[in-house]
Amino acid sequence: MHVTDPNVDTRCYAAEPAGHAHDFHQVVLGGDGGTELELEGHLHRVDAGAGLLIPAGTRHDYRGLDAANRQLVVDLPAASVALPASLFERPRAFAIDAALRRRVQPLLGLAGERVSRPRHWLLASRLADDLAGRLHAAPANDDARRFPVARVDAWLRRHAGDAPPLKELAARFGYGPRRFHDLFVDAFGEAPHRYLTRLRLDAALALLDDRSRSLGDIALDTGFADQSTFTRRFTQRFGLPPGHWRRVA
Repeated sequence: MHVTDPNVDTRCYAAEPAGHAHDFHQVVLGGDGGTELELEGHLHRVDAGAGLLIPAGTRHDYRGLDAANRQLVVDLPAASVALPASLFERPRAFAIDAALRRRVQPLLGLAGERVSRPRHWLLASRLADDLAGRLHAAPANDDARRFPVARVDAWLRRHAGDAPPLKELAARFGYGPRRFHDLFVDAFGEAPHRYLTRLRLDAALALLDDRSRSLGDIALDTGFADQSTFTRRFTQRFGLPPGHWRRVA
């Protein structure tokens, strides 16, 4: 594992209380049974209907409430999958609806299974897409910026392959280019073009999983000018060219 890689795994929590903090974000998605976590003086129950986002550096104490509890845990270093930085400013509890449950349920048998690095990335990028809207909707304090992070993120996810230049993108949301850029960096943690590139590369992971798709088609479908540009950006981010990544997946 590289320090910026996501990790997707199943964990069972012991009844004996324990606790720690770590330098990556974590999302705990309820699977079987229940687990209790305490963050910043608030108790949260994670079970089949509930999940919890734990920001990096946040102390959390935990204990299993059922002997057979089993939860899906996604470790997300800040430089891994594309999600706005503002989502990780505080803990967020969220509901697991039927659609997300269908994504989580097949993954609950991962414990102890050998999963390749490309597979961890693919699973994490798919879960990030599923989680984005739910985390945006999770209760949070009022944000004085009033920047429509959720709408911008949702639009970029739908249009990552054909997003317009900054000036047009800013105008779509009622901003001038400079103001939009500054507010975007504040909310997302990076410039629009960098976040968009990460979204495109996350989308490419799913397309690479389809062995019938050529690298040239994947490059064009994800918004890159050509296969050469796609290969260069992919290799810069993941350390392997896409063809090699596909072979070791």
